[in-house]
Amino acid sequence: MGERLLTKGNAAMAKILLLLCALFLFIAPVRADACTLWAAAGPQVAGGGTIIVKNRDWQPDNQQKISIAKNGKYRFIYLEAVGNNYAGAKQGINEKGLAIVLASAPREVERAGKNAGMTRLRTLLVSYASVQEALAALKAGAWVTNPQFMVLADGKEIACVEFGPDGRYSVVGEQNRGVVFHTNHYVSPQLEPLNPPKLASSLDRYNKIAGLLQAGGLYDVQKFQGFSIDPTLWRAGATPSSTRTLSSWIIRQMPDGSGMLYLRMANPDHPVKEYSFALKDLFDGKVDLSLIQ
Repeated sequence: MGERLLTKGNAAMAKILLLLCALFLFIAPVRADACTLWAAAGPQVAGGGTIIVKNRDWQPDNQQKISIAKNGKYRFIYLEAVGNNYAGAKQGINEKGLAIVLASAPREVERAGKNAGMTRLRTLLVSYASVQEALAALKAGAWVTNPQFMVLADGKEIACVEFGPDGRYSVVGEQNRGVVFHTNHYVSPQLEPLNPPKLASSLDRYNKIAGLLQAGGLYDVQKFQGFSIDPTLWRAGATPSSTRTLSSWIIRQMPDGSGMLYLRMANPDHPVKEYSFALKDLFDGKVDLSLIQ
């Protein structure tokens, strides 16, 4: 009798544990396969200089705001997500003109590859003044980061870097002319074996931006703004809670050192809004950042 009751109790407990596990998986935050990055430099850009773009994709569980960080070697302007478990700086540009945008790695790789002591976006923006300086430090072993994808730009040069687990990385583009682009899967021969079997959204967006960039002609802000709202790249979200595009961030830097930020914001429960600011005005405090929503 006692053994039978114990067995029934164990069975009941097992069912409860299964239900709890299912509930946890349902409510636990799931990292999205998110974001499309691209940049252009040199003679292919109308007027010269560089343009760097990020379409930021995520679930509509956070708000975005523009902030300025003033503590450190260099000040920087950044887009920050607040209100969810993945809050923090998502892209930025420092006062020297180094701009960095990030995209997530496949979730299977990201989960396995997170390590303590990895360099964060903020650290890069306060520490380095140019693409060359940041990459030289990376190659010298001064920094590395968790699995993710990174596009960098200054006024003259662009670069794209893939980061895998255990400090592995691959520079897949470093140039002062042409284009670089990335979504959420590895393309370098060294890291491509890390990709999981299912990459549909990432591949669709990768092929779309590749096709748009290869169409020919000079690149300018207006053209890149058009790319950013292409239905494949500006994701609508299949359900009210699914991943969609929440913002488009475009930094245009001219050969004379001047620059502009073009921003399209689609914060949850807010209408889509578009902004443009001179970078100098942002750094000089002439823009009320609290009004950008």
